[in-house]
Order: sequence, then structure tokens, then C-alpha cells
Amino acid sequence: MNNNIVDDETLSDKWNAARYETITRGRAKNNSQGTLDNLRRNTVYIGREFQEIGVYDPAEITKESFTQWIENLKQKPLGNSTIKKRVTTLKGILEANKLQEQEEFVSLWKAEKEVKEIRYWTVEELEAMNNTAINLFQNEKMKPRAMSHLIFSMMAPRISDVAKFRWDYFDFNKKQICFRATKNRKNCYQYMEERFIPLIKQYQSWIGNFAGGKEFLFPQSIIHSSGTTKRELNCVTDKTVRKWLKEIRDVSFVNNEPVKKLPSHSFRHSLSMRYLNAGGSFENVALVLGDDIGTLEAHYAELIPNKSQRIAFERAHKMATAVSSEGTAQPDFLLRRRGSNSNWAMPLSNAFAGFRLEDNGGHWGI
Repeated sequence: MNNNIVDDETLSDKWNAARYETITRGRAKNNSQGTLDNLRRNTVYIGREFQEIGVYDPAEITKESFTQWIENLKQKPLGNSTIKKRVTTLKGILEANKLQEQEEFVSLWKAEKEVKEIRYWTVEELEAMNNTAINLFQNEKMKPRAMSHLIFSMMAPRISDVAKFRWDYFDFNKKQICFRATKNRKNCYQYMEERFIPLIKQYQSWIGNFAGGKEFLFPQSIIHSSGTTKRELNCVTDKTVRKWLKEIRDVSFVNNEPVKKLPSHSFRHSLSMRYLNAGGSFENVALVLGDDIGTLEAHYAELIPNKSQRIAFERAHKMATAVSSEGTAQPDFLLRRRGSNSNWAMPLSNAFAGFRLEDNGGHWGI
């Protein structure tokens, strides 16, 4: 989207002036480009919606017209989270334009609580899509589609970040990917899957023959556009990446059944659940996704009993696996640990820590 603030011809002069002040304030606050783009878009929506009920100036918003606006939004196919974002943007408009009276009663509004369903793919579904992508690497036309899927499979970035993915994010010596998320400027780290590394290097060699391919994974030069764009682009658009991921998804099957038709953002949910079910922590997920732990708990993971929770339980309740010694050579009153050689207990034992098995040897070189 163009960085200039362009008036919308469907809005009144008052609403356009209010938009200008709001976006200018966002720039002064050093909002990210993504946040500014959302401001440009949402301020237009809000202006149009208020004009539909006869309010052509933010200063003319009343408690009654605000309530009517909210009721109209509820009649549209909008979720509670979208309505909440609309109200947050409206408060920003009122604050930027020093409309204190309106800001006071708008700030009293509280969003309705809703139980958010976390939708994600199973490990089997993700693996089916991985296999589809691996097979499609042999088809030149499909290489970018396959490559985009592998990135999402490994670390599930936001769509806007993947569209502009660069080769300097990859460290093949350390077998790591690292980049800074555009939305919140947090670093995201992930290891590359060993089986994907030859394919990634193959793709790097192939895309290097296209203009911009030595810098970007998905340069605009690999797209043969039939029309024109509003501005010159170095890379493909978010819309293109979504289309690619959908194509991979729609030809992937588990036991002759298609994988769930979830949106691309579900890769983030799926990665969160994959880590938690494998005994990982929210800290592990946060390092990959570049989000705060509170955000992950609220939006990306379903809080259900999993391996991580079981390990936490055994650490917090050390006698949880203790059983009576009755019927053994030990005194009846003596409790003993059950399943001390189990997969749960092994990582918690001092022996495991002392021998440092994960480092292929112990303190004594065993």
C-alpha cells in the first residue's frame, strides 16, 4: 500500500481530515508499516459506516449514534474480535482529533466475551502437506509454492513476512533461520529440518536465475502478471502466498481424506499445538513465532492436557507416581516410585542430567 495518506472520495471532508490526523499520529508513535496500513483501511470502513447512519463528522458522534453503529456491526458477518478492533480504531480517531467527549463514552464500551476456537492441523495432516510440497519440487512452476509451504511448516511466520523473505535470514552452517517480525519487531528463530535443507539449497540455486532472486526467495520476477499494480513491488504479494499455500493444502490427503481446509494463519496454531503436545513450553513456541507468551495462550494454543502438562504435573507433584511397597521386600510403609524408567521420569532424573545424554556423552566421556 502507498505510504502517502490519500483521501477517500467516498468520505466527507471531515472524515478525511480525521483520517489524516489519526494516521499522522500513528507515524509519530512509530507504528509499524502493517499497523499503519490497517489504520488506513479501518478508518475508511468506520467513516463509511457512520456516514450510512447520517454522521458525516466524528465530532457529531453521539451516544445514540455510537450504539446504532455497534448494532449495525453486529448485524454484519463480523466476529467479536473484528468489532473490538473497529472500536479500538475509533478511539484512536477520537484521541488523535481531541474529541474528548466522544472518547469518554466510547471508552465505556466493553467487548462481548467469546470462546475462541483454536483450529489447527494434526501432525499427520502437516506431514501430508510436507510430502506434497516435497514431490512438487520437481515441477519448476510449483517450486515457489512448495518452498513457501516448507517455511510455514518449519516456523509458521506471518504471511506478510514470508512474502518478503530474504536469503540472509538463512544460516546453512548453523542450520537456522532468523528474522525480525514486521508486526512487533521481535526476533524469530528456528532450526531447519535436515530433510528440507537440500531442497532449500536447490531452490536457492534455481531462484537465483531470476531478477531479485539472489536477495529474495519470492521476487516479483517469478510472477507473470496479466495486469498492472499500483506500485512497483520487489516481491510477490501476500495474496499470492495465500494462494500458493491453499494449492498445496487442497491436494494433500490423509487416509484418502483431504486435510482440513483451514486458513494459512492456522499454521501458527498448528505449530503451537505441535510443540505443546511434544512436551515443549510456551517459551519454545514464543522463540519461533516471535509473540509474547500471553498472546500465544490467548490466540494460538488450546489449553488441553498434553505431554507438556504431564511433565509439569510430575515436577510439581513429586510423589504423584509413588506407590505402596506392600508385597515387596521393602517395608510396607515405604513408598516407592512407579515407572521410574518411564519416558516421563527419565528427563527429570539426576542420572540423565549427569550423563548429558543429549550431548552424546557424559562427564566421564561415556
